[in-house]
Amino acid sequence: MDKATIRILNIVSSSIGDSLSINQLTERIKETYGSAYYANVYEKLQELKSEGLLNLEPIGRSSSVKLNFDNYLLIDVLAEMETEKKLEFLSNRTNLFPFLSEIDKAIIETGAIRSINAIDPLRNIKLNRIELLFLLRETPDYLNQTITLCKEMLNIQKKHNLKINNLVLDKNNFFDLLTSDEINPVRETLRRQIAFYNPQDFWIQIKEIAEKNQIRTISSETKPLNIADSELTYNLNRFGYGEFGASFIQGIKFCIEYIVTSLLLREEARGIDAVAVILAKNNFNSNLLTFLSQKYEVSPRLLGILKVLQQTNQKPEVSKTIKILKAISPTELPADETSIKQKLELYNAL
Repeated sequence: MDKATIRILNIVSSSIGDSLSINQLTERIKETYGSAYYANVYEKLQELKSEGLLNLEPIGRSSSVKLNFDNYLLIDVLAEMETEKKLEFLSNRTNLFPFLSEIDKAIIETGAIRSINAIDPLRNIKLNRIELLFLLRETPDYLNQTITLCKEMLNIQKKHNLKINNLVLDKNNFFDLLTSDEINPVRETLRRQIAFYNPQDFWIQIKEIAEKNQIRTISSETKPLNIADSELTYNLNRFGYGEFGASFIQGIKFCIEYIVTSLLLREEARGIDAVAVILAKNNFNSNLLTFLSQKYEVSPRLLGILKVLQQTNQKPEVSKTIKILKAISPTELPADETSIKQKLELYNAL
């Protein structure tokens, strides 16, 4: 596969859900790889269109570039693209081979993994860490599979002195998060990932989702601590907590897991109470919340809050999150039980 094809397919496949014109595609290639020329991109697009890999749908005087999932061979071509991206990433990082071999061994032994993606590996490896998205096969034992994987990754992390943040999702959770109208980490990963294990299965899942619903990718990564106060207030009101002020203006929707992480990073007493209330009053994804709490190193504080909630709230998400956190983070920062219970009572969340 030639370099121009890889670059075009990478940008188009990571922009699913966008109406991407040829001009916009050229600009994104230039932003990502340093250079791109409209004439060359146009010529290559015509070639990929003739091969049935891409569709060029007319929009006014321009054309929208999209993957042609009706082409049986597209999945194999995208898998080849992922392999090329992986080879390029590892070409001068042979020191990672033992680490990746350990992960391969763990995967074979569990047998529950459908695919593994490294999230933004170029940036993360410079910080001596790696973020992995594990997509599970359908299993009735989702929680125990998650805990087993987390323990395996913790052992590998200790052995290789490389921090691992792992997000474990089943088919339903992956679908829900990728098509959500809220900003969440999964919507942000598609533009910054390399499928390290079983890329064909990964793109089969993407195809299945795209055929049922609109995939909503996001180009930038959210920094929870940088969520503006106005957006925090808007989302807290959305989740039923109004003590940060009333919100009269439509804001940006962030997932509850990002809002919780933002509040925990701020380390304010009123924020801790707010976390307890919104977790008690709303559904949340245990695996996603655990991933974010580990990534931003707020899991001890989160565990302390959840321990208080467990005394008054029998929600399955609370007990699930506690079990996962206990498996990978033995430390706990005790929360102010009296203050939290008073706030829960005030919001009818006991």
